[in-house]
Amino acid sequence: METGDENCRSYLSKVVDRFHGGVPNVYPVDIFERLWAVDRLQRLGISHHFEAEVEVLMDYVFKYWSDKGLCWAGRGNTNVHDIDDTAMGFLLLRLHGYNVSSDVFENFESAGELFGFIGQSNQAVTGTLNLNRASQLIFSGEKILDQVKSFSYHFLKEKQASNQLLDKWVITKDLPGEVAYALDFPFYASLPRIEARWFIEQYGGGDDIWIGKTLYRMLYVNNASYFDLAKVDFNQCQSIHQLEWLDIQRWYKNCGLKEYGIVKEDMLKTYFLAAASIFEPDRAAERINWARTAMLAEAVIASYHRSTTSKVKLSFTEDFSINRQNLWSELNQRGEEQVDCILGLLGFLTTTPDIYGSLQRAWVEWLLKLNEGENQESGLLVQGETALLLIRTIEFCAGRIEPEGEVAKMEYACLTRLAISICNRLQYCSWVPEGNMIPKCSDRDIDSEMQELVKCVIEQRQGPNGLNRETKQTFMAVVKSFYYMAWCPSTTLNNHISKVLFEPVA
Repeated sequence: METGDENCRSYLSKVVDRFHGGVPNVYPVDIFERLWAVDRLQRLGISHHFEAEVEVLMDYVFKYWSDKGLCWAGRGNTNVHDIDDTAMGFLLLRLHGYNVSSDVFENFESAGELFGFIGQSNQAVTGTLNLNRASQLIFSGEKILDQVKSFSYHFLKEKQASNQLLDKWVITKDLPGEVAYALDFPFYASLPRIEARWFIEQYGGGDDIWIGKTLYRMLYVNNASYFDLAKVDFNQCQSIHQLEWLDIQRWYKNCGLKEYGIVKEDMLKTYFLAAASIFEPDRAAERINWARTAMLAEAVIASYHRSTTSKVKLSFTEDFSINRQNLWSELNQRGEEQVDCILGLLGFLTTTPDIYGSLQRAWVEWLLKLNEGENQESGLLVQGETALLLIRTIEFCAGRIEPEGEVAKMEYACLTRLAISICNRLQYCSWVPEGNMIPKCSDRDIDSEMQELVKCVIEQRQGPNGLNRETKQTFMAVVKSFYYMAWCPSTTLNNHISKVLFEPVA
């Protein structure tokens, strides 16, 4: 595995170097081009190769942001603010942690409807699509974004139903496909590698044509360099993920997880969620241990279900917290209760001394919550605690310890509370396709808490005393993976697994 992994990384590095001119030193002049260039890099899944360039582009856009929105050209060349650029600017600036107010959309509202320019009522499909995407980064209490979300959703659904998904500004390869994905998988349920795979197939590269007084192309928005890099990047990452999947299967067999009810199909789904959320080659430890931890947790839960005595369960937790290694060495000789065998499986999680103790404490806390859940009349309710166990594991594997400063501790506590609550609520929710995604559960608190979570993660850029952005993104990634599993139909899930892990981009 290591040799193949190194070869993939080496090749990808060379490709990135070759195509790094895709975002040139001479940046595009117009606000419009800057916004769409960043959007394309992100949706194609290659923005992590251009972090410095993206930072420069976003700083420039923020410089021209006002309470009236954005103008097409920027630099004071025009005072005509339009909703397309404003929506895209709001989406990207908020996503990157800049402080922008949703009140800006009130400038484009009249009689309950939205318009593109002052005095214009004919809204474009691409602009409305960006409005819909922007509205999903809503914070609690932002009524105008509720209105934007409702307007844009129904507009796009009507255009989709009447097969009128053509745009007055641009001729693209697959605008209907872009709209379908946005409607079927909104922000909470969209995982990065799934979105990238679909957009790579929808992206027209240099063949997309923009419509103005003449037909023209925009080099910085649609070009072959982005397209070629996105395809190579995706396929190389996929080949690394396939090597990891083979390694996980060997680990699964060595651990004997099948004996604890963990079937190969469930194991594949678990690894897929990790790979679709944390896909970068240099983050293998986070990705692999996310998958291993989730499977081990399921094995423990399965054993708890089969065990009939609370005494055995509590004894297991106490013994694990005192001395895991000695118990592991004695397992084969002692022939203890079946639940004790899980103790040995945990030994496969890590061999790194620095994070060994931290992971052990995380597991002890999870086991104690598991015992509490078993004793509650409502039955086992640990999905939220399992999400927190995954978050802590990912953080430890990334070399990040839990915060020590007061401000960071408060942010961490807020994110922890929200992650546990949301994932516990999702345990009893699922969605099914009936023309569009319809919730089976009526718990509105999920949306409210997701809005609060989004605000905690992206509201402001990291301050000197705040929680680091990477840790916040870990919370978001894990919670979104739980949301995705509650949202996605099984047939669609299988297609996503195949596309992300096994089918290379042509």
